[in-house]
Amino acid sequence: MVTEGPGVLLTLLAFGIVIGSLVFVHEYGHYWAGRLFGVKADAFSIGFGKELAGWTDSRGTRWKIGALPLGGYVQFAGDMGAASQPNPAFDSLPQAERDQMFQAKPLWQRAIIVAAGPITNFVIAILIFAGFFLAFGQPVTPSVVPAVQE
Repeated sequence: MVTEGPGVLLTLLAFGIVIGSLVFVHEYGHYWAGRLFGVKADAFSIGFGKELAGWTDSRGTRWKIGALPLGGYVQFAGDMGAASQPNPAFDSLPQAERDQMFQAKPLWQRAIIVAAGPITNFVIAILIFAGFFLAFGQPVTPSVVPAVQE
């Protein structure tokens, strides 16, 4: 007997939704921690490549959805690229602008911002498992002996 699967299109769509959600949660962890410490975010992107859709919020952050949903990034003020290299003109900027940049923050704040993405993923995974256990219970195999042999 041959059973049919969900189909390639549905599988790709489900994969994109799951990966996109995971990436969003991860990147939002970085974004939230950066905002907590007063770092300005220039861009928040889910996906790479050409921007398919996007908007700019009241804080000036460009929220984007890219064509290739296999990752994402948060670009903080002053970052020049994916490797978070500081802007060479950093010292010539006014103090108010420098205070909002990632590289101007103390090491412990930068470490928290960097670690916030994986920590958020870990916490979300715990909450999802807790939700499953709450809804469906924990699978348990009862230790029942059916009969005693002599």
